[in-house]
Formats: sequence, structure tokens, C-alpha cells
Amino acid sequence: MLSRLGPRRAGLVADALTIVSIVAVGVCLAAVLERGDVQQPDSRTDAAPTSEATAIDAPEPTSEPVDTTFRSPEVEFPTTIPGCDDVERPVPESGTWGQIVTSADSYDNPQYPWYSGPRSVMMTEALGDALPDGVDVAFGSTRESLVFQPIPQTSSEPGDPSPPGVASASAEMWRGPTLGLLAVDVSAAGDVPPCVAGALQERTTARDGTIVDANESWYEYGDDRTNFRSVVAYAPDGSQIRATASDSEGFRSSNVGERDVVLTIDELKSIVSLPQLRISAAIPSGTPEPAQACDNSFAFFGGGAQIDAATASEMNAALERVDTGLRFDHGLNSLMLAAFDPGVVCTHVDVLDTGADLSISIRGGQELPTVPDVYDPAYASRPLSTETLDGGAVVQVDESPYSYSPAPQSGSTGGMYRSVTVTYPSGTQVQVRSHAENPDEPLDAEILRDIATAEGLDVL
Repeated sequence: MLSRLGPRRAGLVADALTIVSIVAVGVCLAAVLERGDVQQPDSRTDAAPTSEATAIDAPEPTSEPVDTTFRSPEVEFPTTIPGCDDVERPVPESGTWGQIVTSADSYDNPQYPWYSGPRSVMMTEALGDALPDGVDVAFGSTRESLVFQPIPQTSSEPGDPSPPGVASASAEMWRGPTLGLLAVDVSAAGDVPPCVAGALQERTTARDGTIVDANESWYEYGDDRTNFRSVVAYAPDGSQIRATASDSEGFRSSNVGERDVVLTIDELKSIVSLPQLRISAAIPSGTPEPAQACDNSFAFFGGGAQIDAATASEMNAALERVDTGLRFDHGLNSLMLAAFDPGVVCTHVDVLDTGADLSISIRGGQELPTVPDVYDPAYASRPLSTETLDGGAVVQVDESPYSYSPAPQSGSTGGMYRSVTVTYPSGTQVQVRSHAENPDEPLDAEILRDIATAEGLDVL
């Protein structure tokens, strides 16, 4: 583990507590950054109540105040920093920063024309290839598997410039039995900041003029301390590339292990020096768009207990044994955690030589559905069919056609989703869904059923 850092080596950290709220119309991000110790109000009173007051007006017992103090190492000033001619005094930061996202995730964001789907693929592949031997990406969702994500479109006041969009990739990383977090951010930030005491420990300049700052420090929020190493490159083309390794936990992680900072400063310098991460890097011809993230149709219903890597591996092994006679762009055995629910695993594939795709979502902790009475007026037409298998599993088959209104002048006018959902007495629920736009057809329900009832999926 990192040792406690003294004032000369410690940095003024710019990290903040981030609150993410997922809503139906988009994503709202807010962050609050505080400097120094924050005293919590004392909820106790100095005067003891009389016995009569105790009997009539006794206040509800209160819990101990939660420590929300943000701390970072003290900064020594004046000081010198290798590679810096001048060092500025640190300025305490305090306040609130907010950003409203006004669109769903899309790589086609006109606010940031330098970024695109193919560029994200190029950057993701280069980053994966640059990981040191013995460092592996841990189990997680697509968002937490070192894949560069879209830059959301943001709202700003009329006439104000858009905030510098950041393309981010993060993941928990295994190095032997040790687990740590790696986050890499790329933006077109432009200017190189001055050297500020505590914000960096060294500055170097490469032959091409790229300036690289390195820092190693810690910060605390309450009783929770995070150790980190961070390297930032400021390239001549305006690229700002930051790589940060820490011992903190990834978003909605289900991985368990001893945590530490698993990458060195030199290894982080190698990452930020990758030419493919620069915003002006040429994208090789034929670079594809990113693969579609898995379709978690359970997103707003939640799963059961967290699904770990070993359990997901069992289910992937079961899917690998399924023979549908079809060809997919990648294997069915590619289940990953859903982006915002560690109790759901899912995958999405395209069915080659057809216009159909295929999605699989699996969760636990579900109750067996009741077989409906088809003569009940409330039955309507959902689901199309429900049956109970030997052993007690319930299979539901459904279809959902849709159409575009107004109908486009060219192209498809709509399509259909077809699904098979199998719920086992254990609580495991498997949903296999296929979608196609007219005139193509989704996969037949029997194929979906064969996948959903594959032996070995009922492990939750």
C-alpha cells in the first residue's frame, strides 16, 4: 500500500464526490467540492429536559453526525517542483459545479466533432494493448471495462462555449491478487496550466513539445481515504490526456480483493504518451463503430443479489454450448454486468446474414409469474403465451410490433420485438429478445426458447 505522503510529496487533489442520477429524459450530473474541514452542527442541547418534558416533548434520539469532511495533504509553500521555472501558490477551491446532459448517449455529438465512434474504438484498442503484462481488466459492465464512452451533449447558456467534452474509459484492474482502478480521460482542453504547489510533483517536456505532469497523493472523504497516482499529458495539438490509478472501488463493482494502486507513474506515462489518444490522430480506414452495449430490458426493475465474475463465467460457459445454427458478430458467451445494475448480466449480438439482432438479460431473485386465465377480460394479449415446464419453470412468449409516425419517406416504417422469458423456481430469470425492422423478421420464438432454457443458466 502507499505510505502516508508528507507535504513536499503530497498534491492538492482535484477529485470530487460525484452524484449520478439516471432519469428517463437523460442524465443529470452534479459534483460538490469542498476544501478544509467542515464542522457538522451539534444536534445536542445543553439543557437537560425535566421529567415532565421528557414524558411529553422528548426529542427523537439522533444518530451521530456523519463525517463529510474532505481532506487532502497540507501543501508547503513556497516550494520548488522539478521541471517548473515558477511555482504558484495553491488557491483553495470551494463551490458547486453542475452540468445538465440533454441527450442520450451517442458517439455522434456535434458539440465535439473531434470525437466519433471509430475514434473511440481506436483509442480503446490502443489502451488495451498498452496495459503492462500481468495487468488485466476485471469483471464489470461495458462502461467499466476500459471502453471509451460517448461524450454526452450538454446544455449551456446562449452564447457560452460548450464545456470541454471528456471521452472517458475506466475499469477495475487485477495485478496478481491485487485490485485497483484505472481511469483515462481525453479532451481538447488546449492550454497548459501553470505549475501550482501541491498539484504536481514533477513536470517534463518531451521532444515534440508535449508537457507531462505527474503526481502521487491521497485524499479523504470522511473516514474513507483514496490513494492515487496521476499523470497528465498536454500535447501540441491541444489534447489533454489524463491517466489516474487509485485504490478506490469502481462504480457498482462486484469484485472482491485487496485494493491498492496497481500501476506505476512510469506505466501511466506510457499510457498518456499513446499517439492514438491524441485528438488529431488519424483513424485507420475500416475502423468500425463501437459494438452496441448489451440490452438490459430489466434496467428499471432491478436484479437480485450482485452477480460476480465466477457466476457470470458459469452462465457464459452454458451459452457457449448452445448451438442455434446461426452466426453472430461475437459469441453469445459474452455476458457482462448491466451498466447500472450489478444484479443483471446481459449481452447484445447481431445475427449475421439477417436483419435481426439478439439480446440476453439474466437476473436472480424473481418470483414465478402466475399463468393467466385466458378468459379473464384483463388478460388482453400480453403475454402471447405462458406455460409451466416440468420442474416448475415458467416460459412466457411475447411480441411487440412498432411503427414510425409519421412514416418516413424512405427506409423502414417500423419493426418488431419478439421475446422469450423463462423464470425458474430458484428465482433465476432469463430473457432472450430479438429485434428487426421491416421487412426483416426477428428470430423465431423456438430459437429464443432454446437459448433461454439452456442447461446451466439457472445458477442465481
